[in-house]
Amino acid sequence: MPKFIKPQSKEFDSDQISKINYDIKEEDILSPFYFPPPEDQMNQKELASLIGRTVQTICAWTDEGKIPFFRVGRFPIYSRKQIVLFARKNQHLIGSK
Repeated sequence: MPKFIKPQSKEFDSDQISKINYDIKEEDILSPFYFPPPEDQMNQKELASLIGRTVQTICAWTDEGKIPFFRVGRFPIYSRKQIVLFARKNQHLIGSK
């Protein structure tokens, strides 16, 4: 099992990670090797509020494979950029409840 090593330096600021500017193209986002950086990740509740659906709907769509997601452990992670691209092509799923 991999070990995660926390930096020993006191100068390390956890906000530095979120300030990194990722220049990612659409074809990179749609690549099977893409994994969203921390500032692009959303959980089910955040996604539900973003697209105006319930958490139960998001869970159902995830189980049915209707929306793109990444699974890390038990919990799915959604990429905001992938969801925006997905919503452009599937506007009938996004919108009113």
